[in-house]
Amino acid sequence: LGGAGRMASCYTIPNLHVEAYCTYTNQVPCGYMRAPGSPQVIFAVEAHTDLIARELGMDPVELREHNLPARNHDGAEDAGRRVLRAAAHAVWESAESRVLSAEDAKHSLPPRGGGLGRGGSQHSSLSTQHVLVGRGISICNRGTGTGEGSSDITVNPDGAITVISAMPDNGQGGLTVVAQVAAEAMGVPIDRVHLVPSSTDALPIDVGSGASRMTNVAGHAVITATDKLKEQLAPLAAQALNSDQVTWASPMDGTVREGGWRTPDGKYISLGELAAEMIRPGDPAAHAQATITTPRDPDSAYCVQGAEVQVDPETGRVELLRMVSAQDTGTIINAIGHQGQIEGGLIQGVGYALSEELTTEEGRITNGHLSDYKMPTLADVPELTTINLEGASGPGPFGARAIGEIPIIPTAGAIANAVADAIGAPIFELPITPERVLAALGRLRAG
Repeated sequence: LGGAGRMASCYTIPNLHVEAYCTYTNQVPCGYMRAPGSPQVIFAVEAHTDLIARELGMDPVELREHNLPARNHDGAEDAGRRVLRAAAHAVWESAESRVLSAEDAKHSLPPRGGGLGRGGSQHSSLSTQHVLVGRGISICNRGTGTGEGSSDITVNPDGAITVISAMPDNGQGGLTVVAQVAAEAMGVPIDRVHLVPSSTDALPIDVGSGASRMTNVAGHAVITATDKLKEQLAPLAAQALNSDQVTWASPMDGTVREGGWRTPDGKYISLGELAAEMIRPGDPAAHAQATITTPRDPDSAYCVQGAEVQVDPETGRVELLRMVSAQDTGTIINAIGHQGQIEGGLIQGVGYALSEELTTEEGRITNGHLSDYKMPTLADVPELTTINLEGASGPGPFGARAIGEIPIIPTAGAIANAVADAIGAPIFELPITPERVLAALGRLRAG
């Protein structure tokens, strides 16, 4: 499903028929991976899209733009073309000016040559021979994951907030985002939030770490619990303010420095002040638990990546010079973690495109050791331009969109199209090893 369901990618195709078969094999079982099935299919779709552009004599970016939807499900402008234009500008900008703002990238398409093989020869550090330079682009979309999640929140007498989450954190910073969402929702500094990692032994349910759902599910569970907490504490705030009516006041409104309650005549008490005056240990009004199921969002986020490569026609060696990754993100909750997901996914995609290959024979792995399974290192990471377009609001807390899986999906397609652009011959197989580049050049020369 992860592959077959992506056969149309993000394009508007009126008529499409896909047949997918499950086949029993004795190959090595698979485990968790970013966007399972999608990078493989999108590589094929995007390489094929460049071939179509070549046959039609069209610019490959214009062909993609022509086939993207104009509107999303509610009639608003679909973000795909805007993200595509942003990436295209960054990929084909001049070598003298590689610094590009997202605002500059939103406008008209840059001038480019047409079709495969528009890359030219130039000197490089790859060898003493002339090398071929190519650029390519690839686009995909992916939804934000949904599911069930739980959150448990307590306001302590010292004004600190204890948050218990059953969401497993595999190192991607999901629990940090949970703490940030709780702090924002309660209108307190994040150092007042004490997050306790837990499990479903302590909370009713969590669907786990996967499917681009963590911020959406765990974040909304936190917000639901904080909403219950504010409602439960409102009578205490009214009592403290000697009023029959109070409303929640948030720093997001720009009227207070800390979350709290305000009366119609302007009296105000902060959460910390209320905790010190009215909350005692074990007070049930200061504790709330919530279990939610997030609905599926009909719209998807886009990621467009571009690559610039150098290819040595004598050796077939490919050098990745730079990458561009543009995405419509919605609200970014944690900028460092968000960028880490983009870079992590892209680097995994680079390995998939250029070096990683698990070879088997009769169901047995024939890679002798990890030196025969070449994962990228920091030395293989190229210059990266990241363009985050935050205009479109997503289904997550405060309008966030998923970012955990999508950056790996278009990487191989962008690199393969860049290599094809450089050598004038399509790439049909990954990873793009020197042997496969030379084979493609050989087929081209053979006519």
